[in-house]
Amino acid sequence: MTNSSFSSIEDLNVALLNQNPFAKPPFLNAGDVWGQEFFDVETINAHASDAVFQALAQIRAGHYKTSSIAITAQDGTGKTHIISRIRHRLQEHGGGLFVYANKYGNINQIKQGFQRILAESLGKIGRDGVRQWQELATAMANNALKVSKPNAKVYSPQELLEKFKAGTPQQLKKWVKDLTKAFLQAKSVNDPDIVKAIFWTLSDEQSLYAIKWLEGQELAKYKADELELPTQCQSFEAVLQILDLISEYKELVICFDELDTPDAYDDISGLHISQIVAGLIKDLFQNLNRGLILSVMMPPQWSNKIKQLPGGVFTKVSVQGNPIDLKYMDSESIINLVSFWLDKYYERQNLIPHEPIYPFTQIQLSELGKGKPTAREVLKWCKENCNPPIFTGEGTKNPEISNPVELAFVKELEEDIGIYLEDNYLLADAILFGFQSLIGQTVERVTVQEATDKVKKRGGKDDYINFKVIGKDNGKDVIIGVAVLQYAGGKGLGSGLKRLNDYQTFNLTRGCLVRSQSKKITSYMEQKYLVPLIKQQGGEYVPLKEDEIKPLLAIRAVYQKREVDYGVSEEQIFNFIAEKGAEKMLGASNPLLREILSDPSYEVPTDLIEDEPVAVAESIMDDLSESEELDKSCDNLLSEFN
Repeated sequence: MTNSSFSSIEDLNVALLNQNPFAKPPFLNAGDVWGQEFFDVETINAHASDAVFQALAQIRAGHYKTSSIAITAQDGTGKTHIISRIRHRLQEHGGGLFVYANKYGNINQIKQGFQRILAESLGKIGRDGVRQWQELATAMANNALKVSKPNAKVYSPQELLEKFKAGTPQQLKKWVKDLTKAFLQAKSVNDPDIVKAIFWTLSDEQSLYAIKWLEGQELAKYKADELELPTQCQSFEAVLQILDLISEYKELVICFDELDTPDAYDDISGLHISQIVAGLIKDLFQNLNRGLILSVMMPPQWSNKIKQLPGGVFTKVSVQGNPIDLKYMDSESIINLVSFWLDKYYERQNLIPHEPIYPFTQIQLSELGKGKPTAREVLKWCKENCNPPIFTGEGTKNPEISNPVELAFVKELEEDIGIYLEDNYLLADAILFGFQSLIGQTVERVTVQEATDKVKKRGGKDDYINFKVIGKDNGKDVIIGVAVLQYAGGKGLGSGLKRLNDYQTFNLTRGCLVRSQSKKITSYMEQKYLVPLIKQQGGEYVPLKEDEIKPLLAIRAVYQKREVDYGVSEEQIFNFIAEKGAEKMLGASNPLLREILSDPSYEVPTDLIEDEPVAVAESIMDDLSESEELDKSCDNLLSEFN
């Protein structure tokens, strides 16, 4: 390349002054694991990711069925980055389905929480540009079709999705029923409804409902009737059956992250979240027929928490014995990282630097490597020192965020919260933290004195009333019980609303229902629970809005990761809320928090009520007897699809 091919120093400097290539916060979260764009220098900590892929190759070759690997690393050395590398390589090259666990909900109910994690992860896009559930459903459908005819056509996921898209509701119901019956002839399963729900994921219209059902959520009765499923399927047995079905066709990689949260202890057992997850890993390992479990944590977590567990538990977390340690960076890896980062930046700017690491020098980066920094420390150093040494042109440098809490907050705001809007526990935890930032303040005439999840008279937690806000309003006691109830309907919603009306048992002066406006309730629920709560007891309904809960989820995530990921203190976080609350919709400026504290309106919302529609017409197959259906389903199945 001739010198004339390079961009001028002036052009490079103008670009660098206008946009710092290292301005993006050097943290990864779930959005980066699942996102499409992923910057990766594959030589960095290749020993760890190579160990995972070598184990998968051994499993694929049949040398053993399962493995479990633990990775330990200091803060900032790339634990979540390794997980993201594994997920992106699996998506690009195939070779397994991927499950990512980083938010566990109520750790007292870790197994129910894992069912949600499993189903949500399989709802993400996989190898073929379709949901991982649809990859599995396609493999199962092809298996079912072979029951009808050994040389039956093998469908791709896209072909099946197109076929389901073109079908009428009656046809879809018949196809799902026939596929389920044919599949059950090929394989014995404990719960045929799980098979049926997986086939329903092939339908654009019904896939989200089927995935919710597979998560363990309760469907409204009319929707369950439409899919010909029970209203709910929540059990660890369901998880084990799903794992068994996956193992027939693909390897499964399950990754556990964010196990270092300092204050995540179970009130009953006293165990830390990492120890509770270790128990779950043991159960999964013993029941996984084809796959790998990966857990990442800091070294003290392994030595002080996991190794203190019985041998039958911690040996399942790392079957190789000692965990794999991630390495600090040396001069060579730093130069590789900075070159890669700047190459992507200059490519976006349509610039060609005369040196790939400009504006840095080899001497600078080699000197930096002597201190054995983490990758995060390197990127932070680059951001602070990315100053062009020569500048003759004109440019305006964009203002950059310097507050470390704000940097972390902005990063957490990037995460897609759609999958969390069904998690009552997680949503309530974020709202509770919002109220804890208001202690001592007067908002909507209420002086907040305490916010606690110990809601029962003896200080216990409740499965439905998430927390209490305790305060004073003009000298009068105020005790607001808050229940986040995102259940579609049925017993979960009914149990929660019943408790909200029970002021005496929970010592409340007001009950507050928090629920998305899009989640309708039946007129029966309205008359039995909502009208008495609002009209007679002065309770209230507060709509859950995504733009109002998102900043609360983000700042709560910063607080949970304050020591391990972000290196900030509680004091810094609460100072940020106080200083930036009006700008960032935090603290007293958050409309959701204000609405919960505001005087009740005694008005029942009219747009929340929806009568259950009549279930769709039965399939024409229902005219046949059960025995006739079983005889004919396999015979007719192939002709339906060809």
